[in-house]
Amino acid sequence: MIFCTRSQMMIDHSARLCDFSWLSTPLPCSKLYRFLALALILTPGQHLIGQTRDTAGGSEPLACVPDTLESPRRQLDRGPVPLKIDSEHFEALADQPLRFHDNVRLEQGDQILETDELVYDRETGRIELPVWLHYSDALIELSADSGWVETEHSQARFDQVDYRFSHGHGSGSAGLVMLLSPTEARVEDFDFTTCPPEQLDWQLKARDVDLDMERGQGTARHARLEFKGVPILYSPWLSFPLDDQRKSGFLYPRMGYSNTDGFDITVPWYWNIAPNQDATFEPRWIQKRGVMLGTEYRFLTRRQQGRLNLDALPGDDLADRDRYFGQFEYRARLAPRWTASADLRRASDDRYFVDLGSELSDTAQRFLRSSVGVRGGGRIWSLDVLADTFQVLDDTVSPGNEPYRRLPRISLQVDQAITSDLDLTVDSELVYFDRDEGVTGARFDVLPRIRYSLMRPGWFVRPSVGFRATAYDLGGDRDDSPSRTLPIASVDAGMIFERPLGDGRIQTLEPRLFYLYVPNEDQSDLPAFDTRELTFGFSQLFHYNRFSGPDRQGDANQVTAALTTRLLDAADGRSRLDVSVGQIFHFRDQEVQLESRPARTRQRSETVAEINWRPARQVVMSAGLQWDSEENETQVAQFGLSYRGQQGRQAAFGYRFRRDRVDQVDFRVRYPVRDNLNLIARVNYSFEDNEALELLGGIEYESCCWALRLTGREYILDRDSETRRAVFLELHLKGLGSLGRRPYPLFTHHHF
Repeated sequence: MIFCTRSQMMIDHSARLCDFSWLSTPLPCSKLYRFLALALILTPGQHLIGQTRDTAGGSEPLACVPDTLESPRRQLDRGPVPLKIDSEHFEALADQPLRFHDNVRLEQGDQILETDELVYDRETGRIELPVWLHYSDALIELSADSGWVETEHSQARFDQVDYRFSHGHGSGSAGLVMLLSPTEARVEDFDFTTCPPEQLDWQLKARDVDLDMERGQGTARHARLEFKGVPILYSPWLSFPLDDQRKSGFLYPRMGYSNTDGFDITVPWYWNIAPNQDATFEPRWIQKRGVMLGTEYRFLTRRQQGRLNLDALPGDDLADRDRYFGQFEYRARLAPRWTASADLRRASDDRYFVDLGSELSDTAQRFLRSSVGVRGGGRIWSLDVLADTFQVLDDTVSPGNEPYRRLPRISLQVDQAITSDLDLTVDSELVYFDRDEGVTGARFDVLPRIRYSLMRPGWFVRPSVGFRATAYDLGGDRDDSPSRTLPIASVDAGMIFERPLGDGRIQTLEPRLFYLYVPNEDQSDLPAFDTRELTFGFSQLFHYNRFSGPDRQGDANQVTAALTTRLLDAADGRSRLDVSVGQIFHFRDQEVQLESRPARTRQRSETVAEINWRPARQVVMSAGLQWDSEENETQVAQFGLSYRGQQGRQAAFGYRFRRDRVDQVDFRVRYPVRDNLNLIARVNYSFEDNEALELLGGIEYESCCWALRLTGREYILDRDSETRRAVFLELHLKGLGSLGRRPYPLFTHHHF
């Protein structure tokens, strides 16, 4: 007989055995941890839960369960480290099981098992844990009333198990956990939640759960989801993944309501076809329109990837016609530095997005573009071969104003450094433009340029010279071959002055001059395939052409004078404030225009000013102004102010103005009235049309384990001011998923 008091032993884990040389049968202590680790896989919550999504938009996510594990947080340790056994008493009687009792503690790396009694039978290989036990590692804590492990048959049982994932990611319990083999387990009376034990607002429960770790699959029977004690979802049978592998099955349904469509319910089903292929089918019932099916198929290989979307609504009850939308996206690597791509889109009719789109941006689409192309390149060159076409969705666009099909467009760019200060660039393009009405034909354009860059600390000078040659071979209404050749010369020069302000900031003063010369040539006989006058702004002050596309090359004899000043943080170089102002001075009239417009005879352009100010990390302000001093009026103005404070406080205000075209204000706010209750609102109003483009109001409630958002929304569908009113309800169970139709993020984009 051997009897030890306050025994403490160190075991070499690399041997996988507790090597007690004085025992007739070695004790496989490390196997106990492997069985316990398998037992922990009983919790599908570990695989169902994801990153907590912050429904409050920007605030720190609330956590139900504080991190009670050792601080700093323990890291996973599964390497070959020794096993340490510590207990008050240890007994080893001849022909009797080994017995550790009173404050037994087994520790191996990050894994710790604590109990009051552990009994090991050397004859049967059975480990008894007859009293309470507590296990923890870097991922999970669990406790059980009792348990046993059969080492020879790789089986185990634990009764009345309570578990909690570290860092507040969920907890739950199970009445019984049975390990049937090293890769199979059964759980009875299982539940999971991310709520605190004293306030179980929601729980996922199942009567029986079978786990197959080898296949990475779990199966639950009589599963139900309860919210505030009320069952909201039930399934007699469901399966779920136990690892990162995808698995076929139903996804959470989406629900919504609008005045134009009535109730709108979608129940997606996911199909895991193969490791590199999957599909999602979305049966959708729209109360006033009928049954719709949405399909998404994706594939990925070593050289290719693609996605096919097809939405079909046969027999729309409101439109009295079949509706569909299809999109195919494809990309392939043909060879090193060579890729092929395709993006094909088609809708059944021009009101598809007006009737079935859910966003203002959807209903505002005028064209659907489809394209295929090949792209390649080398060290100094790149080549693009493209073909594209457009489906017109705007019925106000006449056939003579529809965009041209480019069948094909071939573009070649060359960028070659001649010396360290001298470089050569060549932009060339060959396109064939086709359309049902109007002029069609081919266009070839080449623009070689040589630029010399003289850059020194505090100043720079960049002279550039080139010429643009453009030739046409026209058909359709015109059958001729016009051409144009023009030189382009420019000089860009600037200086940068700095001075410290003594408060940790640096102020810069950056004057800049840009001279551009392009001789005048009559271009009225040239078509205008893809050329428009560019929107005038600060970037246009330094551009060599006031038109997009090569059909028009603007004549110029002008100089731009601009001044920028910045306030920089000396510690990190961030700009706190930057202000820029500039203007073009013309030395002659601008003769080249589009559509027989008269020449512009003004001597100065509008004055353009921009300002960006960041007075604090929470506040960003930007503004722009285009002022016409000759007419004494504002042509373009924009203003944006955004605030992002603590506890989810957010506000954004934007104003846009373009004379005779746009005069809109956009205000968004999220305001917490309590720690977990937010009010949200948006107003987008057009003074030009004297109507609201979009109105939104709602309320958000967020606890540590669930969130609810209820919003009402009204927005314009089309030019006839037809409106859609909709109600969105989203219930988000943190760590599990969302039920309902998710409204668009209120503060995702800030384009003012």
